[in-house]
Amino acid sequence: MLPINEQIFLAPFQPDDKAALIQYLNDPVLYANTLKIPSPYTALHADEWLQFVAGEKDAPGGICNWSIRHREHGLIGGIGCFLKTGLNGHVDEIGYWLAQPFRGQGIMTAVVQRFTQWMLEQRPALVRIEANVFPTNPASIRILEKAGFQQEGYHRKVHLKEGKYLDGVMMAISRES
Repeated sequence: MLPINEQIFLAPFQPDDKAALIQYLNDPVLYANTLKIPSPYTALHADEWLQFVAGEKDAPGGICNWSIRHREHGLIGGIGCFLKTGLNGHVDEIGYWLAQPFRGQGIMTAVVQRFTQWMLEQRPALVRIEANVFPTNPASIRILEKAGFQQEGYHRKVHLKEGKYLDGVMMAISRES
């Protein structure tokens, strides 16, 4: 468990998160702002995700994908890294989502700040953490800016979603020397 504040913490996903995953990940706004979450998000998708994250517990380096949990409401989101250049690599990328009822409360900014700090503490070789955001998602860009990330570029047609090429805003934070 990784505490964020008195109400919010990061923890491994649990098998009983299935109903919340189906409920929250069927949000059209969340789908529009993410690349890899399918729509509609079905029970099969939830089962596959929970099986995948259960396997991470035994993988070298441990858990990369964490659930965001509220002490009263349980699962409210997720955050993870991609091990872009491997466990001992110098660059990685993060991705995250937050359920609609909990947006706009500063939760994700605090989560991104703490998760980034945790990644740098756990992985001494890690120098750079990236996040590639759709330009149509200014809220996510602002979260990253508040968490210390800086915009480094605009990538035209970097993503492919539903047969369409989409642009991306490259945000990154580097370990201080």
